[in-house]
Amino acid sequence: MQVRRLFAGSNGAKGFYSLFENIIGEDARRVYLLKGGPGTGKSSLMKDLAAALQEEGFALELFFCSSDSHSLDAFSCPELGVAVVDATFPHVQEPQWPGSRDELIYLGAFWDGERLAERREEIAAAGQVKGKHFAAAYRYFAAALAVEENIAARSRGKLDCAAFLEEILAKINQAKASLGAPRRARHLFAAALTPEGYVSEIDSLSAGFKRFILTGPPGAGQRECLQLLLQHAELAGLQAEAFHYPLDPLKLSHLLLPELKVAVLTETDLEPLDALSGQRVLCGEPEQSTAGVRDRELFRELVELGIAELRQAQGTHAVLERCYAAAMDFGAVDALRERLRAKILAYKNRS
Repeated sequence: MQVRRLFAGSNGAKGFYSLFENIIGEDARRVYLLKGGPGTGKSSLMKDLAAALQEEGFALELFFCSSDSHSLDAFSCPELGVAVVDATFPHVQEPQWPGSRDELIYLGAFWDGERLAERREEIAAAGQVKGKHFAAAYRYFAAALAVEENIAARSRGKLDCAAFLEEILAKINQAKASLGAPRRARHLFAAALTPEGYVSEIDSLSAGFKRFILTGPPGAGQRECLQLLLQHAELAGLQAEAFHYPLDPLKLSHLLLPELKVAVLTETDLEPLDALSGQRVLCGEPEQSTAGVRDRELFRELVELGIAELRQAQGTHAVLERCYAAAMDFGAVDALRERLRAKILAYKNRS
């Protein structure tokens, strides 16, 4: 039995960035999309269902929330072809194949609308405050990214990583001969910027792989190396998992090639990777001037300010959760959980 811990979205310089469409493939048998307000029991429902599947011995993928890294946003059971997903803001999802694959589960059916209406002003005020804290966090992260670009511009340049690239490309090309058509990589997050700080799961995700750890300052070519290897892996038809950089999700942080048992990881100020064993590949030397040192300090300060705003947003979100929880019939949610458990486990008897 294996449990993989991941993120399907993250806070960053561009706001919240979602990769929820990659939680489970289009060949899924069933995708349950949970709707309902904060505090209605979505995360607890998913944790209970995931625990039931673990007891049955199924391997799972758990997707944690970047606004509370102790809460679940989704889980999938690849063996059964089933996923349960929080489909509310900011990662809203609607059924792509209603009924035939996707099923909406509305937890709002179990709340007392009159009790919520009585607290409408409190709910609206808390929602506005929460939104302001998220907006402030995103501005701080955007400023941190701008400083990181300053650091990259001051880099002493790129070192020759040709030998490392040739080693990995040789493994990919050797595997290509026995594989079929090109295959699209799966894109997710192995880490996220959360109220608890920068939370990374790449250690456990890359356990058992031969690790290559790209080191050096921003702008030393690490992202280009990852992109090149990813393109070749896709063309070769290899299974590939591309993990994005939470601060700037348009960039890659890590690449896993499970069939080759190879992991190519990027060390950054947010993710030093000091404790990980592996072959380190120096891509560039940091610039040691006073301005460079100051920029690195400013970068860390801005990221911490953003994380502090996420904590403030989390505190306000707790107010909303209490408002909704007080109006919920959790006995009905418990009954729903048992019905869903039976439905999901029924898929183990289907071909």
